[in-house]
Amino acid sequence: MNKYIIILSAAILLISCKKEIEINLNKSNPRIVIEGNLSNLSGECSVKITKTINFDETIPNPAVSGAFVTIIDLNTNKTDTLTETKPGIYTNDSLKGISGQTYTMHVKINTETYSASSTIPQIVNLEYIQLIDSNSSGTSHGGPFGGGTGSNSIVRMTPVYTDPANVANFFQFVVTRNDTIQKDIFIQSDFGFNGLVSNRPLRVKATKNDIVKVDMQCIDEAVYNYFFGLNLNINQSSATPANPVSNISNNALGYFKAHTSSTKTIIIK
Repeated sequence: MNKYIIILSAAILLISCKKEIEINLNKSNPRIVIEGNLSNLSGECSVKITKTINFDETIPNPAVSGAFVTIIDLNTNKTDTLTETKPGIYTNDSLKGISGQTYTMHVKINTETYSASSTIPQIVNLEYIQLIDSNSSGTSHGGPFGGGTGSNSIVRMTPVYTDPANVANFFQFVVTRNDTIQKDIFIQSDFGFNGLVSNRPLRVKATKNDIVKVDMQCIDEAVYNYFFGLNLNINQSSATPANPVSNISNNALGYFKAHTSSTKTIIIK
């Protein structure tokens, strides 16, 4: 009997025990984040360099100054140097890319070097922007494209362009609303409509009288895959997020994007 009493008491103690579990958010070494852009237009070449911060920090990512940044045209072996114009921002206003050519970005920070290559595709012109529905009252539409009111209204607009046939094309749409670049990621591939006129709309936050500019950029597949992975991380809610695959070496985060640019502007009515 005593034996059974001891076993029962031990079981009750085990059931009633509680233990606080602390999640250890380890401090990690900062990683370099590079966001490089080279356009077929002058004045748009820029490289932004920052460092990551820890999970529990709320400060902006620290800028990395003093880097040596160059871009090499692999077709001509011409090297252009970028100048730091703001902390962590490196530019070259006279440098512009050419469709069909490959460029390599080199970034040297102290003793570490980071590099990435990207090819500018053939340009596809954005013909016009078709406004599918707008919200003249400032209240968003219902249905699958609704949600939010006022400044969070959602409108649908289609960037109309003719996709070149017999070649894979990848696009990013950078949206500017009233001179402010939006953080939304809009990307498309021509899978399923190769050689056709695009009819795929964008869902853009805007309201009446807003001026919306759409910059359609032709990008290579590696850059498309990066933004595709980044978009999955932003929109996921259950799985553990993973860093999108970067085209930059030496364990850096970010991307180097050589691209074309074709823009159109519309006023929301």
